[in-house]
Amino acid sequence: MVYTIYLILAVVVLLGFAGSFFAQGILLDLARKYNFYDHFDTRKINKEPRPRLGGVGIFFGFLIGFYFLFFIIYLLQNTPHKITVDFSLIQIMLYICSMIFFFLLGLYDDFKGLKAHEKLLVEIVIATILFFIGFKIELITLPFFKESIDVGAFSYPLTILWVTGISNAINLIDGLDGLAGGVIAISSVTIIIICMLNHLIFPAIIVSALLGGVLGFLPYNYYPSRILMGDGGSILAGTILATVSLRIAQKASLGIALMIPIIFLAVPVIDTLLSFSRRLLSGRNPFKGDDDHIHHRLMRKGFSEKKAANILLVLTFIFSTLSVIVSYFRGTPRFIALFFSLLLGILLIVYLNYINLGFRWKNGLHRSGKDNGNSNGNGDTSPHSSSPGNSAG
Repeated sequence: MVYTIYLILAVVVLLGFAGSFFAQGILLDLARKYNFYDHFDTRKINKEPRPRLGGVGIFFGFLIGFYFLFFIIYLLQNTPHKITVDFSLIQIMLYICSMIFFFLLGLYDDFKGLKAHEKLLVEIVIATILFFIGFKIELITLPFFKESIDVGAFSYPLTILWVTGISNAINLIDGLDGLAGGVIAISSVTIIIICMLNHLIFPAIIVSALLGGVLGFLPYNYYPSRILMGDGGSILAGTILATVSLRIAQKASLGIALMIPIIFLAVPVIDTLLSFSRRLLSGRNPFKGDDDHIHHRLMRKGFSEKKAANILLVLTFIFSTLSVIVSYFRGTPRFIALFFSLLLGILLIVYLNYINLGFRWKNGLHRSGKDNGNSNGNGDTSPHSSSPGNSAG
């Protein structure tokens, strides 16, 4: 049975990779033919015009892998290798429809542009559908405490905050070539490992479809990139990671299940929290973009775009390794992994001088997007996150 599952995971990844990889080539040809290019001004990190259609290829690869999963479930239903799915057909169809809606929302924002509150409102509506089909936060267990806290009436707002927060965190980190794609790939592998360790087969296969789609995209997106992920791809991937993480937290016998995705997604989570907090502390609109994300600060310290992205990917790998340790071990190893996760996050914040946030703003040393015109209104100044509208991602 175990070998059958590994074989299915491998096939899903390969199908997703093949679908996405060949779709990226077709999308590049279409972009050249119909001039679907995002043209960037001289103030952006990368000045070369590139199409923001990579998310379309990722979505196509994901769908191929996902529908292969349906075929396998049907094929094995009367065999000893039957895959247990604790969702009804209606729930599965509503889930895939929600993913399609998130993808279309991001794609529309890429081409037409949406204001931040408009985009957020639509995200909340779609996340509400996910809440009612079973993707919800019901219990919270704090580290080193045995008893879980029933969140009760707070289940809905916490779930909405989680889904929209993680999806937009991936969107915000999409600032350098290969960065968001690499973070998604590493996080997907981490989720698959955690799922297999806890015998959660169905969520592992879903994420395998996403992994294949992203792996097919990365050869075109690694520095120097030929195509960008766009909001369509980043929001889709972020939502899949958020919802599957919720399912793991619900089903796995992990004392601190909800903290595990926070650890392996630490880089985008830290960047998002810092982005919103510094804007609020400076009296600015938290949804208004600026040029002070963690990748901007690394580049200000002298790192090239490629090196800055690689540093953040190495950090993501370290955080992911620590999250697997937290999920699998108990006692001292878990405590050590939690400690190093917290320490690494603090060291990153200190190294990038965010610890002096209040002083910097008071003395006017920080240049906001409004002051220097670098903001693209999408929560980032890089070409990857730019869009015609004013959404924050």
